[in-house]
Amino acid sequence: MVQKIFMFEGFLKLGNRYTQARVIEKMDPTRGKFEIEKFDGKGDFGLWKFKMLAQLEIQGLLSVLKEETTSTSDGQKADDDDEVDVKKDVKKAEKDLRVRSLLSVCLSDVILRKIMHETTALSMWKALEKDYQTKSLPNRIYLKKKFSCYKREEDKSMEENFDLFLKLIDDLASIKVTISDEDQAIQLPQAYRQSMNH
Repeated sequence: MVQKIFMFEGFLKLGNRYTQARVIEKMDPTRGKFEIEKFDGKGDFGLWKFKMLAQLEIQGLLSVLKEETTSTSDGQKADDDDEVDVKKDVKKAEKDLRVRSLLSVCLSDVILRKIMHETTALSMWKALEKDYQTKSLPNRIYLKKKFSCYKREEDKSMEENFDLFLKLIDDLASIKVTISDEDQAIQLPQAYRQSMNH
């Protein structure tokens, strides 16, 4: 059963990109086929992460990767409340196990070996982000320099070069470095001029 939550016609911003959208529907979670390339540490982690989050959303499991803040109360809980909490914990544990299993099959053996000791899906996810989406100062400087010195690669098509440029923008955005549309509009044509002069 499909439940529409709202309709939208126009452009939808996804990260730093705009995509045309006509209707956005929220579907009930499905246990259908889950296909995604295995991340081997050499590919584009940001793109793999985006696809993985989309698949988890479709499966109704995205909430497992959200950090939960626990509140403490001074009052005593009733027996009914304890029973509800146990049921929630069982459901939460089942969802966590499903996400851990899905992560395991979507990672190469080399990458899985690095994080399989983690006890929850969230800790596995955080370990992946720590290793492959680092926000360290050297990485920030490296990516900023790579952006400012970006030039077109002669052996690649215009589309492939543009994709590399967008990947660089996404990599910067993933570590909370925003490149304005104006700076992008200045840098991209400059990259093509520089490669033609050499």
